[in-house]
Amino acid sequence: MTQPSNTVKVFDTWVQGKTGTIHFDVMTTDEDTALRLAKTYLVSLGEADAVITTEECKFCHNEPLVFFSQTQQQEFSQNGGFILPLPS
Repeated sequence: MTQPSNTVKVFDTWVQGKTGTIHFDVMTTDEDTALRLAKTYLVSLGEADAVITTEECKFCHNEPLVFFSQTQQQEFSQNGGFILPLPS
């Protein structure tokens, strides 16, 4: 299976949810995909009303895709990216 990219962009994301701050990284290739994946993730957490814009989801740096697990690499290939939940 060929990877679409050997580098991922890290979008550091801080969102105010119903019960406090939610912190996660979106690992993807572009800002539009980062926002889409972040919104999908927030909905999965029951935070569909949380505001997610480029103010909350900011490009931080690049990482080699090989740094991540096979499962994460597969998710990147299939969905255009993946989420790394982080402590708030």
